[in-house]
This record gives sequence, structure tokens and C-alpha cells, in this order.
Amino acid sequence: MAWPFTSDYLTSLIAANTCAALMLTALLVFWRLRSISRGALVVAVWLAALSVMIGPTMEALVHAPGPHVLRNVLAASAMLATMGALVEGRPFVALVALLGQAPLWFVTGFVKDSSGELSALHLAWVGLIVGLTCRRSATATLETSRPAPEGSYLVHDVAVFVAGTLLAALVCVFVLDRREGSADEWAYTFQAAVFAKGHPFASALRCQKYLEQTWVFEDSGKLFSQYPPGWPLFMAPLVWLHAVWLAGPLSTGLMACGMGRLARSAARCFGRNDEPPSARTIAIAGTWAAGLSMFATTILLNGASRFPHVWTVALYAWSLEGLMQIATPGLSDDDQVRWGAVLGGSAVLSVATRPADGAFVGIGLAVLFVYWLARRNVRWRAMAAAAMTSVAISSVVLCILRMQLGKWFQTGYALQPAIHPAFGVKYSMPTPLEWKYGVPLAVGSYCWWPCSMPVGLAGLAMLRGRAKGLATAIALGLLPFMAFLEFLEFNRAGQFEYGPRYLTVLLVPMAVGSALALAPLTTAALERVTAGRTAFARGAPLGLAVFAAVSGWLRVVPLEWPSAIEHTRRHSAVERAIEDARLDKAIVVIPDHTTGFWNLDLTTNYPLDLYPDQSVIKAVDKGDLDAAVSCLGRAFPGRRVYVASGYSDVKLEQIR
Repeated sequence: MAWPFTSDYLTSLIAANTCAALMLTALLVFWRLRSISRGALVVAVWLAALSVMIGPTMEALVHAPGPHVLRNVLAASAMLATMGALVEGRPFVALVALLGQAPLWFVTGFVKDSSGELSALHLAWVGLIVGLTCRRSATATLETSRPAPEGSYLVHDVAVFVAGTLLAALVCVFVLDRREGSADEWAYTFQAAVFAKGHPFASALRCQKYLEQTWVFEDSGKLFSQYPPGWPLFMAPLVWLHAVWLAGPLSTGLMACGMGRLARSAARCFGRNDEPPSARTIAIAGTWAAGLSMFATTILLNGASRFPHVWTVALYAWSLEGLMQIATPGLSDDDQVRWGAVLGGSAVLSVATRPADGAFVGIGLAVLFVYWLARRNVRWRAMAAAAMTSVAISSVVLCILRMQLGKWFQTGYALQPAIHPAFGVKYSMPTPLEWKYGVPLAVGSYCWWPCSMPVGLAGLAMLRGRAKGLATAIALGLLPFMAFLEFLEFNRAGQFEYGPRYLTVLLVPMAVGSALALAPLTTAALERVTAGRTAFARGAPLGLAVFAAVSGWLRVVPLEWPSAIEHTRRHSAVERAIEDARLDKAIVVIPDHTTGFWNLDLTTNYPLDLYPDQSVIKAVDKGDLDAAVSCLGRAFPGRRVYVASGYSDVKLEQIR
């Protein structure tokens, strides 16, 4: 599977755009707006959503639609959104919308071959205007609810954790067959196995060049993964339990639980002057955020894999939740310490897992922390707990890296240019054809469904009071991170990645914002009596939103997952052949391009000095098969030697 991660790009994009437009329409129907304003905004939403179809349709009808049809349609959408805000009596929102016209017009003329991305960009922009326009109506409606004491969410959070873990585990077992689909996943597994034995690195053995794995590096006789220690440390206990495949599902459960808690914290500040909406709305927001995030289409694939990106999202959500909690007025001393430790630990582990992701999102966390500290919203106990936890975890991680590389403040990435020069990190200005790769708005619209950027922005735009700090922290972290990825060259290459995983942290604003937007609709539908609203008026918007979420998911998944299944199946063909042959005490030599992959991607051995009794050892043929067999035979006497061949169905031939 290569970008755009689906067997039918246009169908997937239209499905996601249409369903996002349905959700925005549900919001516009629910909130009390002037008819003209509502009409203008609805038309703006649907023009942006369907713009990718208008050009081809006109071309089919009149054969010569002109070169600027898409640009003009998108400009009309943006202008209608501006008009809707102005008619509603929101001059500030209209001014914001109007100021966005020039950049949007410039972008639509500058970037090339990016109609899907331009459509998704304008739909997200219109979603933001919808949220800002509905903000006053949303606040007024929510403040009419009588605040009620909140109960404990322990049962809810445990249920969410179990549900997220179980859902990803089912995908791991029945979709990915508990196998890894890339050399990256095995490199994490290798390092986790090293940590499980209490070592920072393994030792290179004789014939190591025939046991080489793509992202496990040798340096001065030491073997360790290219990747930082954060994710392998999380995986290590599961190596002890012989259930390392559960690491991804467990991270999915933690992510869903963190999303639910963060959405509840934001919902408590949904009203004017931090006056909370009803306890039911707060609880529903948490349920929506957890459900939307755990069902996101390629998030499920990542959560079923051994990639760390869902774990990174979980750490980001818990960092933001810790920050929201320590700034809560009246927080007890014990809770200050507890949530300070959550903030410090999650933020540092994020950097120790994905350095770029953690560093950039940390910008927003740091700015908001300092701001609240200056306003005396954060007390010394929380600050001390955050600092002590950060220092403790940082010390462990830095010591591991020092033992691996012999230098401070370096990771295995530093060895990449010498070992795999072709994969070195390079930066350059993207061409007009390449901007879409750095910020995959169109691809993300279906790869993260039912999480949606237009609906997420609409929900975040409705925030008031202290929760505006949450939106600010997210923006200050993610906008520079997206700019960074634009200039990263290998981010533009077509590759198998279970979706645009480098930007998975965007799930946080999408899931939390969408939950905030949809929670009031759900509350209204569940209320027996709501002034001025019939039962149909209360329930129809929610029904439309639920229909959009479910139908979009059912439409997109069959277009995404089959390619992932086939990719993983082919990548594991050697392993499956070994299992089918029931080999024991054997060596399997893998020539290059067996299964269609680089053979260094297929040497999935645990560290042989720490796990010497592995039933089968996978090795690579580097063009000198006789030399490889001779060396391996001396290093591992008494083992039979096989050679693999084939593509999807690999055959094993015994040669010794």
C-alpha cells in the first residue's frame, strides 16, 4: 500500500467529505441561526465538500469547463461562509473569514495537482467558521442546562480502556494476523527484547553481516535499534509475557481513555465564564471522544501494529489532560502531585518515543504551562512533581542512549547516514506538486474517519474560558510540526505506513473537537423535554451525525484495509512458510527480493546472544550463498540450512 493508502482515492475522499459535510449540516440544523445565515453556511459546506466532483461533471456536460472551475467553486464556498457569519450578526467572525480569503485564493492558485487537498482545506476552513458562528448560540443553549454534580468516571474509563484494547486486539488477530508489516516494527520488537533481558544493547555475533536487519544497527560490536527507547520500554514487559503483539492494542486503550478524559475537561469549560454545561453533556463528550478515536480507520491498523504512533497520541492526550488538571481551581494536594507526574512523565516519554513529535507538541504545552504558572493557576506541588518525573525518566533514557552510542544526547538516528545513506534525513522546499504530502488533508479525511478536521475545528472554535488555552496549546504545537514535515523530504515518498502516521497526533484536536461539537446534539436527543424543540428537532441532528459517522466508516474501511492485509501477508510470507514446515533447529537464508521486500527487512530474529535457543534463525544472502552457509554453519552447528524463494507463497529448499 502506497500513498494515498486506498484502492480508490476519489471514492474514499468523496465518502469522507460527504460524511463530514453531513455532520456540519447536523450542527447547523441543531443550533439556532437565522435562516439566511444557515442557508449560506450549508451551501458553503457542500460546495467545499463536493468541489472535486464539480469540475469533472462540468467537463462531461459541456466538454470545456475552463481551467479555474475548482478555484472559483472554492472561492464561492469561502465567500458564502463569510456571508453566513455576517448575516448572523457576527462581524468579528466575518472579518476573520474575510481575512482568510486572500491566503486561500493564493494557495488554490499556487499548489498543483492537489484538488483533493484544496477541497479538504476549504472544508476545514468552513468548519472553523461554522463553529465560530454557532459559538454564541451554543453557549446560550448550554447555559440553560442546570449544572448537576458529576459522579465518578472510573467505570466509564475502565470500560473505554478495555473496549479500545479489545477492538485493536481483534484487528491485530483477525486482520493483521498478529504479524508485523515492516522492518520498523521489528526493530522496535528487537529493542524491547533487549530491554526485557535487562540490557541496553545486544552483542554482535560472528557472521553478523548475514544476520543484519534494516533498522538494527551495529556499532563497536553493540547491536541496538535505530529508534529511541520510549516505545520499546513500554513493550518490554509484554516480551516477558510472550504477548508483544498486545503492545499496540494496549496503547489504543490508553489513547481512547486519555481522549475521553481530555474531552470531559474541555467540556467543563464549554460555557461562558467557565460555567459548565450539564453533567450529562460532559460525560457524553468523553464517550464521543473515546469512541471516535478508537474507531478511526487507520488508527485501528496502527493500534493493531507495533508502530508507536498511537502510543504517541496517547501520551499527547494525557499530557494535555495533566496540564488541564493541574490548573483546575481547588485541586487537592495529592491530585496536584498525581497530575503533575502525569504531565511530566507523558511529555518526556513522548520525546523519548518520537523526538520530533514530542518536541513540537511540547512547545504548546510549555507555553500554556508558563502562562498558567504566571497567573498562579499552577501550584508548586504540581510543578515539583512534573519536574521530578521528567528528570527521572529523562535520566534513564539518556543513560540508555549513552551506553548504546557512547555519546550524550544522540540516538541511533545519528548512525543512519553511515549505514543507510539513501535513507538519510534531508530537508528542502517542496515544489507546488509536493505540498500535499507534508499535510495530507485529503488523505487524512478518510484515513482518520470518523475523526474529522472540519468537525473538530468547529467544536474547538466553540470553546470558551480556560479551555481556550487547550486550543491554543494544540495550535502552538501542531502548526509548527506540520510546517516541519512539509520540508522533510522522505515524508513525500510513496510508502507503506498504515496511513499518514507521521501526523497521527492530529487525532487529538479532531477527536476532542468533534466530541465537543456532537455532545450537545446527543444531550438534546436524550432530554425528554426541551423548550421550543419537538422530538424530531431534538433527535434528527444526532441521527444525521450518527448516520454520517457509521456510513462513512463502512464505506472507507473496505477501500483501505484489504491493501494492508495483503501487504502484511506478503511481508510475513517467509515466517508463514517456516510455521507451515514446522521447522526446528534450522537456518533459513533469504535471498534479496524474496516476497518483493529487501531481505534485510525479513531477518526477524530476537537478539541471538540473549535468546540463543530460537528454533529458526533467519539470515540474508548477500550474493555469496556458499560463504553465508559456511559461516552460519560454523556459528550455529547442528542446524539444517534452508533457502527461501517466492513472492506471496514462499518455498523452502533444504541445502544442508
